[in-house]
Amino acid sequence: MAGEEQPGWSNLPSDLLGLIGKRSRDAVTGLAEFRSVCRTWRAAVGPAPRLLLPRAGSASDPKLVFPLARGWSIVVDARDASCHLSHLATGATAALPKLIAVRDRDGSGIGHLIYEHRPDEYTAIYCWALYYSYIAFTDSLRFAVHAPPDDSPAAAAGMTIMMYHVMHGRTGMLFCRPGDAAWTKVENPNRLDCGYFDFVYHDGRMYGLVANGQMVVYDAATLDVLHLVRTPPVPSKLSSKMYGRTTKMYGVAVDLEDYDYINLVSLPSKLILVMTSVKSSLPVAFNIFELRSTPGGLAWHKVINAGNYELFLDRYHSSFRENTTNSGTRIYYVHDNGTSLLQSTTSVYYYSMQDSKLECVYRLADDADVYSTKASWFVP
Repeated sequence: MAGEEQPGWSNLPSDLLGLIGKRSRDAVTGLAEFRSVCRTWRAAVGPAPRLLLPRAGSASDPKLVFPLARGWSIVVDARDASCHLSHLATGATAALPKLIAVRDRDGSGIGHLIYEHRPDEYTAIYCWALYYSYIAFTDSLRFAVHAPPDDSPAAAAGMTIMMYHVMHGRTGMLFCRPGDAAWTKVENPNRLDCGYFDFVYHDGRMYGLVANGQMVVYDAATLDVLHLVRTPPVPSKLSSKMYGRTTKMYGVAVDLEDYDYINLVSLPSKLILVMTSVKSSLPVAFNIFELRSTPGGLAWHKVINAGNYELFLDRYHSSFRENTTNSGTRIYYVHDNGTSLLQSTTSVYYYSMQDSKLECVYRLADDADVYSTKASWFVP
């Protein structure tokens, strides 16, 4: 076995496979267990998705880590809102502007938002509001990226980074490229008090979901608004961790324990929206919608599944990989159930769109204020 260049599952000892399989059979822990046996097993199993639980930020080391695509992460220094790209595997870095440095789309003068680090006041951050901890600050921060197909560290020069934080108010999406002096504002045609709570890059366009569930479509090259897409065709009670509150849909107030979370996922050939329904503070169902062209414009259409993919979702990020078992769409979802400002529970759920099977496969209790950013997926 040790001399084989491309070992397969059939070449691995069946007794050991069975033993490890009984102990951990899910994508959260199972593949990691198999890959940890030895180099041969690691080659047979292939890359495993990782659930990141970053270290806690502190006054002495206030670094906040946000994973992106292709091994890149954004590292934010909470002391002055400076940030940079960092490549996990190679250690390569690329400069990004401070989160608070912004300019209008026409490239006019750079302005800076009010920002003050207060390490002696509950390790807080002050902009126009007071964030009592790093986690409270990062709850309101979203990043997405257009990354060229080249996986080399030098590819950072061709990246487009998208960002939004509640401290930017009605400002729409902001974007930058490595080396820029400021984040550039992008028009928000939906004039809500809040900005975006999820966005992605897909096939030359940027897609941003606003707080009422509508979606704005931009041309990624010109940044012109191309379309406004209505909410999915189901009565939905949207909620967003970003704004610390639930929204109102169709004039009906949302029960704090009964709501829906939405993730945009850019797959190779399509853009999908995954809706996670939560009741009594626990996930109970998943629905998938695909963006399609219609005579009336772009619209969401409910589908049975998104194809043979494994989707890795939480309330902040999304990633995927191909599912080679031809078993349809499988979802791994991280749910951080905050029962109060001081206590929460992080759990990972598995759901099969093919057989409607839902189970909890991982739970970490009492994780409040443990991490600099909440749980997020990284697929190497």
